[in-house]
Amino acid sequence: MSETFSIKLFKLIIILSLSSLWSNQKPNIILILADDLGYGDLGYLGAKDIRTPHIDALAESGMSFSQGYQSASVCGPARAGLLTGRHQQLFGCGENPPETGPLAKQFPDAGVPLNEQMIFELLKPAGYTTGVIGKWHMGLSHNQRPSQRSVDYFYGFLNGAHSYREAKMDMSGAPMTWPIFRNNEPVPFSGYTTEVFNDEGVNFIKRNKDKPFFLYMSYNSVHGPWEAQEKDLQRSAHIKKKWRRIYSAMLISMDDGLGRIVKNLKDEGIYDKTIVIFMSDNGAPNKLNEATRENDYLASNGSLHGRKGDTYEGGIRVPFIISWPNHIQAASTYKYPVSGLDVVPTLMSISQAPNSKKHLSGVNLMPYIHGTNKTRPHDTLYWRRDDDYAIRKKDWKLTWNDYNGPRVPMLFNLADDPKEERNLIQQYPEIAEDLQHKFDHWDSRLPDNKWWGGPSNRKR
Repeated sequence: MSETFSIKLFKLIIILSLSSLWSNQKPNIILILADDLGYGDLGYLGAKDIRTPHIDALAESGMSFSQGYQSASVCGPARAGLLTGRHQQLFGCGENPPETGPLAKQFPDAGVPLNEQMIFELLKPAGYTTGVIGKWHMGLSHNQRPSQRSVDYFYGFLNGAHSYREAKMDMSGAPMTWPIFRNNEPVPFSGYTTEVFNDEGVNFIKRNKDKPFFLYMSYNSVHGPWEAQEKDLQRSAHIKKKWRRIYSAMLISMDDGLGRIVKNLKDEGIYDKTIVIFMSDNGAPNKLNEATRENDYLASNGSLHGRKGDTYEGGIRVPFIISWPNHIQAASTYKYPVSGLDVVPTLMSISQAPNSKKHLSGVNLMPYIHGTNKTRPHDTLYWRRDDDYAIRKKDWKLTWNDYNGPRVPMLFNLADDPKEERNLIQQYPEIAEDLQHKFDHWDSRLPDNKWWGGPSNRKR
């Protein structure tokens, strides 16, 4: 055997060994969560006035879920379910934690309990470096902050809503201007939060590109306060309604960030080895008073009935995309209902993470995505927030809503009536009764919310 041939053979063996090692490396994971994003505000979901080319491109590169849900209609509980894979009602997190500060005598530990494992804690044993950029909202006490929950790097704010331009160095006064933290320490802030979060996300990827990482990009966009940059307002000048234009400007800044993240993945040569998930935490809120007075509006849930805070489709159905090159078919759509509760079990399966100490409420979606399992991932889904509740069994949905009314059970068939325009409870009382019985059986075993108490219409 000649020396030249031996060298070539040795190099080939090295290349094949490295290729095998890399192919077996666990994929990077980026979970991008928008805040209060309207179902009708993205181009791929039919928006005509707001331009979201990067989110649309993400949908084109992977699978979009036409019936994607969160397990709650407001930020805190929806995120608690998303990040634990367990229905948040199981551990008393059915409402937003009060923002009374970490030194408050009443409910200082409001948020996700320490005995519940979050996705960061579940992925660490599987070898992942973890990062959180943006909004936390999972607890204010020192023990509940990201750095104490297996997050290697945190940059963002702890509470539920924040000014896009202003942050103090202490937690006094209005929570809207509480500090921006880097890990455990408040840091001076300047700029526009969406753009700064974009920078932080890109830098996290660059620092950790050579090892498996999990990055949770948790934007406060497009949640209030309604603050936009002038350059983004100019890009939305075709929208003549004042408040709609402000909302558009806020959204396209976030869309820019998603585009930067994907470009960075490609530039670093890790795009094909990265799963990118995009969701909203709940539906869009009601019209802002100022906008209503001006015959204007902010967000749109498209044709869906309802809004943030209720259990109509407009409150709980959200944009949901998963992109993973060479593993998930591009430009594909999944038609059956799925839930944010499915994200944790799906990622645990992909990452081969150790099993959770507790039973997860969601399912691993990969067999359904690949078509090896052609049944529905969920026969029944449940929602409860304060007095509002809903149950969906296949295409039948029973819902009860307080503020958005009419405070009586209503029955819809979503296959025939996705806009929830026809209440069928008089025509199909036996179906309504069966759904009510199933919901009450599930709901009656749940603990009351530890800081707001229990709903008035819960049956024990």
